[in-house]
Amino acid sequence: MTNKSSIRISIVLIVSIILSALFFVGHLGADQESDPKKEADIGTQYQEGRHYHRISPNVATDVQEGSVEVIELFWYGCPHCFEFEKYLIDWEQNKPNYIEFVRMPAVLNRSWAPHARAYYALEIMGEIDRVHSIFFEAIHVQGRRLRDIESMTRFLSQHGIDEDEFKKSYDSFYVETKLKRSDQLVRQYGSTSVPTVIINGKFRTSASDAGGYESVLEIVNLLSQQEVKLITKSNSN
Repeated sequence: MTNKSSIRISIVLIVSIILSALFFVGHLGADQESDPKKEADIGTQYQEGRHYHRISPNVATDVQEGSVEVIELFWYGCPHCFEFEKYLIDWEQNKPNYIEFVRMPAVLNRSWAPHARAYYALEIMGEIDRVHSIFFEAIHVQGRRLRDIESMTRFLSQHGIDEDEFKKSYDSFYVETKLKRSDQLVRQYGSTSVPTVIINGKFRTSASDAGGYESVLEIVNLLSQQEVKLITKSNSN
């Protein structure tokens, strides 16, 4: 073999080694950037049947087309619902636009009914957004015993709620209808405790299932994202 041939072969080998090294480094860098295992962890750490549960059969939602319905079942007298509220407020301010969030007072015990009536009465009066947190704090921070229409009326009047209008709304047909609908939905969801969150009529989760309030909202976001993708896919077919 001539010296020129040897030189050509050596050059080819060196170039091949350099290209192989560059290829390896490039893939190593890409793996470090994407890290598919790290990206998958957020979607695989929650298991159906353990961290959240499927509702069967699915329950029809009441939101505009293309949106995902998220419902919180709560009771004003529940300390866990009060604790969850601060997480919900922050989440609601930053949630995706495709999520329609609804609060629904659950009546899992007969003594919970007055608070549910008060919620819907304030809703029909257009005051619920202003008074919701105030009502929670009155019970759990101030220790006020708001257990019947009289005590609630006196308290709410201190916050600009007209007493006569509140009492009229409290016993209205609208509130009766809302209570019956809420009772029906709670049974369909299979819910036995509060706070519980329902995602698009298909799934339910709670802090005891998910492992904490932050995990509840992480599951809500993941399942809502999954649901909106299914809606988009269905609409495109």
